[in-house]
Amino acid sequence: MTTPNPSLEDRVTILETRLDTVLPTLATKEDIARLDGKIDAVEGRLNGKIDAAEERLNGKIDAAEERLNGKIDKLDAKIDATSNRLLIRFSAVGFAMLSIAVAVVKYL
Repeated sequence: MTTPNPSLEDRVTILETRLDTVLPTLATKEDIARLDGKIDAVEGRLNGKIDAAEERLNGKIDAAEERLNGKIDKLDAKIDATSNRLLIRFSAVGFAMLSIAVAVVKYL
């Protein structure tokens, strides 16, 4: 079976029905303006939250940096103390070896 071609009047009626169905769902300029206002408000709130989060994160980073620097300073002090002890011990060993060498040369 073939579908008969609708008349021009029928086609216009179909298009008008579709237009009447779709037209009420389209956004108006006022709808878009309200949406822009809402988007601006949301953006402002998000920026505020992002700024607050950034401040908290920077504070945590600064605190962690201070703790790390404190630990590094303690480690540096321990390394210096260990270096000094080693220097003293090696000096004592060197002095003892020199004394032994002098004694050996003296008695040979």
